[in-house]
Amino acid sequence: MDKWERLNFIAFILGAIALFAERASPSLVIAITVHILDFSILALLLWSAIGEIANAKYRWNYIRTHWASLLFLVAFTGLLLFAKFLAFFVSAADTISALAVMLRNIFLVLKVFGRMRRLFKFFQRLSAKPAQTVLISFLLVILSGALGLMLPASTVDGNGLRVIDALFTATSAVCVTGLIVVDTALALTRTGQFIILVLIQIGGLGIMLFSFFVMIALHKRLSLQDRLTVSYMLSEDDMLGLSRSVRTIVLSTLSIELAGAIALCSRFLSLGDSLPDAAFKGLFHAVSAFCNAGFALYSDSLESFRHDPVVTLAIAFLIILGGISFGVINDLKAWALSIIKGRTRGSWRVHRISGLNSRVVLSLTAILIFTGFCGFYLLEHRWVMASYDLGEQYLAAFFQSVTLRTAGFNSVSFSQLRDGTLLFMIAFMFIGGASGSTAGGIKINSLAAMLSYFIAFIRQDKTPKIGRYSVSAEKIGRAFLILFFGFSVVFLGTFILSLTEDLPFLSLLFEATSAFGTVGLSTGITPSLTGIGKSLIICLMFIGRLGPLTILTAASAKYSQGKHEYPAGDLAIG
Repeated sequence: MDKWERLNFIAFILGAIALFAERASPSLVIAITVHILDFSILALLLWSAIGEIANAKYRWNYIRTHWASLLFLVAFTGLLLFAKFLAFFVSAADTISALAVMLRNIFLVLKVFGRMRRLFKFFQRLSAKPAQTVLISFLLVILSGALGLMLPASTVDGNGLRVIDALFTATSAVCVTGLIVVDTALALTRTGQFIILVLIQIGGLGIMLFSFFVMIALHKRLSLQDRLTVSYMLSEDDMLGLSRSVRTIVLSTLSIELAGAIALCSRFLSLGDSLPDAAFKGLFHAVSAFCNAGFALYSDSLESFRHDPVVTLAIAFLIILGGISFGVINDLKAWALSIIKGRTRGSWRVHRISGLNSRVVLSLTAILIFTGFCGFYLLEHRWVMASYDLGEQYLAAFFQSVTLRTAGFNSVSFSQLRDGTLLFMIAFMFIGGASGSTAGGIKINSLAAMLSYFIAFIRQDKTPKIGRYSVSAEKIGRAFLILFFGFSVVFLGTFILSLTEDLPFLSLLFEATSAFGTVGLSTGITPSLTGIGKSLIICLMFIGRLGPLTILTAASAKYSQGKHEYPAGDLAIG
């Protein structure tokens, strides 16, 4: 990227900042900031255009070749200066200013994206590590989603969301969390809800994964850098089968979501919704459930469906499938096919799921769901669920146990839960789902590695084991690193919230853990958070979605590994 392209790119960034500033609450500071940004953008664009003409070998030929761009720039310059003149001296520049802003944004988009190939090369140099590529892609999707939610067409009142609320909602959707500061059902139009749906789907799978799937579908070859990024995202060491893995993951996701959408649509139709509404609600909740996002198109989440086993169980099983990871889903599919083939051949032998990771994930998922069900039922069956009949209590306890670690749906009122129940839930939210899934938390795979170490320590075994397999010291070290990072982030987040918010401490701890675990459950304090509190929750959701290892890897520097060995030191422990 040469000097003039960098100027255009900087102008594009300033244009995006100006868009956010223009949607902020009107004030003198905001107005001055917007004026400064507008004149800065104009100066950068003029500097770039004049510089390119001056440095061109054949200047008249350059002008003839780029006459449309230069004419656009002249029109934009005249219109902007006229709008500023009216704003400063006449105070009647609303229509002209809006036209100038629209022209500015169109020009910036055409100017930058007209050189998209070089821009991609710039990002490739910027993101030399796969972790950085993933981080940048999530940031860009969040900013794009926030801009979409700030459009007048996205909200019922026609004003668009405020900057902080748009950023919060977009981050919550892309990070598949489900925490909300505005009512998704009442504040957003179908356009705004569709933007949320797209953000959830992209956030669940990842924009890079979608991009690579399109490239594979169009039979485009992936570069070595692309393959490294995909293998990092999927935790795949074998790069030969990446194309097949990407295709399988995307197609399996869309198939599961489609099946869930059909089931939910049928139920909503039977409840009296029109076909368009039932279809959209079914698709929205199916995608939100499988991606473990927790966004709902009802103001009370799913409290009004606590007695409905079809809706409740369909969403619960979608959440479970989304929280066990794509690799485990493929192993389950292969296991089911082996059973079917065995039955057709008359074989009735017991089939086992191959792969230690899949067995660990499925076993711990079942244990945690059962433990959560028993705990929630015992703690709340005489309190928040006292008015429910026995079947509703069991159904609500099961549903909350499923959503506890991964998704933000709720079928009971969380504002009335006991403090002991909230503490019980915090532990489950912190654990989260499986590695490689759409869920957050420290992951049950890390929990399994740490448990194997504790069991080996108690038994005085030299090698931690899970079943007949040993667990490497590197895996255990990573698990404890994730645990320490998670504790540190939640502690620091809760500490800052306790200083900035005048709210109960346990509710703040619950909110911080929910954000880090990308769970989305809340005691109802999210809309009442201050700007600092919302910004902090945004950071916690972003960190929780990317994961501690991705954040640390992206932030780490690359050092040459020497061959020196150092003498062991004596350090007293315990």
